[in-house]
Amino acid sequence: MVVLRISASLLWLLVIVIIVLLAIFVFVKINKAQPTVNVNLIPSSIQYALEYFNAAYSNATILVPSQYYSAAKALSINGNRAVENNTLYNSILFGSAKLPAGYDILIDMENASSLPSLTFFPYNFTTETLSNSFRDCEVAKNKTEAFAVCSIYSNVTIPIANSTTITKSVRIGFGTFIAFPNSTYLYEINGTLSYNGQNTTYIPSIRINNTRFYNGLMFLYQNTTAFFLSKADLNTFYGREMFLPNSTLKNVVANFFSARIVS
Repeated sequence: MVVLRISASLLWLLVIVIIVLLAIFVFVKINKAQPTVNVNLIPSSIQYALEYFNAAYSNATILVPSQYYSAAKALSINGNRAVENNTLYNSILFGSAKLPAGYDILIDMENASSLPSLTFFPYNFTTETLSNSFRDCEVAKNKTEAFAVCSIYSNVTIPIANSTTITKSVRIGFGTFIAFPNSTYLYEINGTLSYNGQNTTYIPSIRINNTRFYNGLMFLYQNTTAFFLSKADLNTFYGREMFLPNSTLKNVVANFFSARIVS
């Protein structure tokens, strides 16, 4: 049998080499370049909202959907952190879950497709008078759906001199009327909310006694799109926080075009 003898000096040399190699491995592991996230690949509104959030706040936590998690993490500064949990995220937006204490949440227009009653309408307007009561209507329609915002007129009796009266047609308000796809009925809804890119205008409807009524709002984004949201849609966290006028919301952290961060 052959016996190998290793001197103490050689043994120590091998130990030193192993230690050096381990140190190099750890150094490379720690300092390995992380993959670069191109934040320009996300919508600019999302990027601006995240950048504002991170500049304005510190040590905060924001809940984001998975498609924006990498960008949100890359943009995080000031001790802020992004959290990804799609189950919780969707349950907050459209279910009964509550936003955890101390959390903010990123929401955007892309989520609108998850609203059950979302109905898109045409956006080619003409001005028409539909009847003696419904005048100066802005009407958009095609073969399957239509909506109109009309001035509502009513005959009123006005007293004049010598105990005589006259009957005059006066405008008493506005009404928004909708014909849903595959429906033969015309409904009046609560009103119209119009956004021109800078300001939001709400036009409430006067409820007409002889019309069918359906709770909900029409949303007009100038020269872009028109859609209807039911009362149930607007009662969700997403519908309430994303579409109701900014002036009614006290918890908006950042708001850029189609993106919003709320707490």
